[in-house]
Amino acid sequence: MLPARAPGDSAPGNANAAARGEILATAPDLRQLGVTDAGTAPRSTTLSLAMVLRYRNQSALDRLVADQSDPRSPLYRRWLSNSQFDARFAPSKATYRTVLASLRHAGFHIDRAYENRTLVDASAGVAVIARYFRTSIHRVRAAKGGSEYVNVRPAYAPAALAGTLLSVDGLDTVAVVHPFYALIGGAAATRIPSATTTSALFGPISSVTHARGYAPAAFWAGYDFPILHAAASGHYDGSGRASGIVIDADFAESDLRGFLTYFKIARTGPATHRVLLHGGPPPGDASTDSVEAALDAEAIVGGAPGTALTVYEIKNLKNKSITDAYDAAVSQNAVDALNSSFGGCEAAIGTKTVAAWSALAEQGASKGTTFHAATGDSGGSLCANAPASSPYFVAVGGTALTVGSGGAWALESAWTDGGGGISTIFARPAWQATTAGTIDRGRNVPDVALDADPYTGIALYYTGTFNTQYDPLGGTSLASPLFGAAVAELDQVKGGRLGLAAGGLYAAFAAHGYGSGATPYFHDVVQGNNGTFYASTGYDLTTGIGSIDAWNLASIL
Repeated sequence: MLPARAPGDSAPGNANAAARGEILATAPDLRQLGVTDAGTAPRSTTLSLAMVLRYRNQSALDRLVADQSDPRSPLYRRWLSNSQFDARFAPSKATYRTVLASLRHAGFHIDRAYENRTLVDASAGVAVIARYFRTSIHRVRAAKGGSEYVNVRPAYAPAALAGTLLSVDGLDTVAVVHPFYALIGGAAATRIPSATTTSALFGPISSVTHARGYAPAAFWAGYDFPILHAAASGHYDGSGRASGIVIDADFAESDLRGFLTYFKIARTGPATHRVLLHGGPPPGDASTDSVEAALDAEAIVGGAPGTALTVYEIKNLKNKSITDAYDAAVSQNAVDALNSSFGGCEAAIGTKTVAAWSALAEQGASKGTTFHAATGDSGGSLCANAPASSPYFVAVGGTALTVGSGGAWALESAWTDGGGGISTIFARPAWQATTAGTIDRGRNVPDVALDADPYTGIALYYTGTFNTQYDPLGGTSLASPLFGAAVAELDQVKGGRLGLAAGGLYAAFAAHGYGSGATPYFHDVVQGNNGTFYASTGYDLTTGIGSIDAWNLASIL
């Protein structure tokens, strides 16, 4: 599915844009970024850029991915290999060579070329960059200090590469994407479970927050994970499947071991595999966002202890780093599902960057990879958060989950800060358009929602203990990796990848609804709101079609 036309793109009646060519990067609003202009960047400044190329046969790729998600199609779940994708849809070898030659001739250094011919990393001084993309790079100052760089005019494709490039990232170095974890706020003493509560469902009471977070067993039971059901070979714990995380930090492996040991969970999957992009972040828990990395790892491996975890570790959450990580994931094609517990307003990120992330996710979908992302922790908004707003991601919103004494689902309400909204970049996808309650102004988010309220959050083991300010921890940063753990087990049950899971979820919902009281497929969340949108019967812009019963869903996906 192609994005809507970006503001300023060549179009009838827009003579100036047509004369300049196609926009590859819009000029961000400095006020929205919270920075002040400090003038033209020094000529000695060097920037590293990531350029995403357009696919060949885009309309055929769109049809293929739709067919791969349609149970009625003979192409249903017939995923492409890397070589098949490259042969049919990747830019040709000649086109890729032309791009590399053009960049070198202009004075760029090629930092990295990629086998899937979708991305080029290159660096150059700002004078070379400004001339090549017909833009202007300024230095800007952030309110908290420090200098960054921003293209204060749109960047245009060189005439020689017309129709070849989709986007360029790295002209704007201000990070507008952030992780979506949420801390507990205020006195939590009233939330401490009684002494009679089944201890296996909870971690210890934190001496800092005076609250008690959920154990993996509570999420297994609350969302009826397949791990609770016998398999011929043992358990559906995600064995034989692979889960991925993109994050700008590492985590301490000792924390993951401590978490699993406390809850008596045996990790049957292989050791964590780390892919360090451009050197990666500092190891262990030395980075600011290491708590996010720990949360993602403990939610996924705690939920599906048999899965093989790969962490794509980037230095920061700037647009270029994320683009590089997504291309690394789809070109390696080593994970069945990829989690992004971060995001930012579509408009602030930039139309072209958001379109590029979506294009990379579509490549992953054609190979069977399920991309899923958190919708945000600032409530409903007229500005949907990317990357979750892409139709090639499952957008995971937030709820407050209550389980019964045995752990079974008892009640769920919309989490006050769970993200939701309507994309201004992507049209409402076909698999969503037939769902009552969705709005035909663009892609609606979220698709589904899982626990995110920090008061019912996960008992996080971090820096060697549960007793930190991060225990318990919530946010849609919890909801999305919980969904990823469910995907690993569903993949194991089904014996293969789910691919574009959003399409399958809506198809299951259209055919079977919420199911019966004894056999639910989804839980309709009808209470609460996210500050802008209210939960209601059926689809809503705070909890989507609801939360999942993973085991029952396995029979109809």
